[in-house]
Amino acid sequence: MNKINNDKILKFTPLIKRFIAIVLIGTLIIVFSIIRIIGGREITYSEWMLTLFNFIFIAMIIGICFFIIKVYRSFKKNIYSKLKDLEQSDILYNVRNKFKFIVDAEEHINNNIEKRYALAHYDINKFSIINNSVGYKIGDEILMQIGMILNDNFVNEVFGKAEGDNFFVLFEYSEQDELVSRIKNITEKIEGLDIWNEVNIKPAIMAGICFIDNENVDVRSAIDKAIFAKGDLKSEYKSSYAIYNDSIGNNLIEVKKLEDGMYGALERNEFEVYMQPKVDLKTGEISGAEALVRWNHPELGLLNPIRFIPIFEKNGFITKLDKFVFEQVCLYLRSWLNLGYHVVPVSVNVSRIHFLNANFVHDYNKIKENYNIPDNLIEIEITESVVFSNEKEDEIFTVMRKFRNDGFDISMDDFGSGYSCLGLLKDMPIDTLKLDKIFLEHIEDYSSQIIVNNIVNMAKNLNLNVISEGVETDMQVDFLRDIGCDMAQGFIFEKPIPISEFNALICNGRKKYKLPASECVYRKGDTPLT
Repeated sequence: MNKINNDKILKFTPLIKRFIAIVLIGTLIIVFSIIRIIGGREITYSEWMLTLFNFIFIAMIIGICFFIIKVYRSFKKNIYSKLKDLEQSDILYNVRNKFKFIVDAEEHINNNIEKRYALAHYDINKFSIINNSVGYKIGDEILMQIGMILNDNFVNEVFGKAEGDNFFVLFEYSEQDELVSRIKNITEKIEGLDIWNEVNIKPAIMAGICFIDNENVDVRSAIDKAIFAKGDLKSEYKSSYAIYNDSIGNNLIEVKKLEDGMYGALERNEFEVYMQPKVDLKTGEISGAEALVRWNHPELGLLNPIRFIPIFEKNGFITKLDKFVFEQVCLYLRSWLNLGYHVVPVSVNVSRIHFLNANFVHDYNKIKENYNIPDNLIEIEITESVVFSNEKEDEIFTVMRKFRNDGFDISMDDFGSGYSCLGLLKDMPIDTLKLDKIFLEHIEDYSSQIIVNNIVNMAKNLNLNVISEGVETDMQVDFLRDIGCDMAQGFIFEKPIPISEFNALICNGRKKYKLPASECVYRKGDTPLT
């Protein structure tokens, strides 16, 4: 909600002041006139009557002025009170905002200190992607209906809303089982909204829970802990909840340690670039690689990106790390070209945060030119969520086109990991579609095979290259090859390896991996996929 402009209310103040000034001046004129009439001589009856009338008139004017001042002050106080209420409420969703929630929650606890409390943080998994798929009008309607559920179910308890789809509830409880049951009940009511069926979406409601210490009430800290507990949930497409505990608290300590050391780590070259080969499914030959990063932490050892990338995404350091990895890739490519290696294109990941920087493409292209890297040797990997969680697709597409114009290829990473909008796929300026590993989890099922086969066919009809990540079995390789997938990436070929090991794969010709013999992977009696 936009902040209300108080000047619109205060504009009446100078008018009232001018009115009172004019009245006072008029009063003085009348007083001086009376003095002139009275002074120095005997006055007539009519002059006495006129004087009496003037005194009565002056008294009335003064009374009216005091009345106006009193009414105005009361009016201003009432308006300021309403403005304060409006600024502490989310009008659209009819709930408190985060600031008002914190104030009311702490007051509620302090006034009922004998009771037990827990704070729950609700949000809808991938709601920004839902917004993009069904439109913001429907998204707002969903949030309004959630606000109505909270209003109906928490008459004597405190609830509120922060940014986006984040809601907070201060629960009173006696037993933990009772609390969990109530939290699940609210989740089920949100899941049961008719609007989900209307837009054909099955929502996943995620909840983080923090128990509150009544002796040291700190609702802000409880909110942070509830959010952190929710963040500890696996990214699955079903409703779930998590309770903050010491283990999650220890994670908070680790987060602090990683954040404290990240800038120094960049200066000390503790971040190392690894490569994972991409394999041509027709020839078995290395046809590309993805640049990944590891942190060789002096205390915690070699850290996988899952330990630190989400943290850097939140605090913004990811832009510096991405740029570091990109420049290292340019350095390696230039070295391989100078040594006469059989160079393959390398893909690098970029975070959504980069898209807030207007000079993003220019900065990357300048680094590429500084190392004199030929066009189409670097592929920019943009995750599906970057596009589908952004309300300004046109701006994202413009950035992608700029990259292509500067000689970069574009790949959409993790396709299918969220609420993919196939309607936008035809308009995207991309070269490669990278299927998320989720598609391979049940590839032995014929229905899964149908879905993957159709996605690959669609991509090929759009003249896109197709690569599948997370490939781990011969059956998966065989299936992907048979349906026309171009490349595969996964542990069946190579795990991510240090640069020194990758050099050995391309220095004397590109390594060729043995592909499994082609076998029918479909169930007997099923119609073969074509």
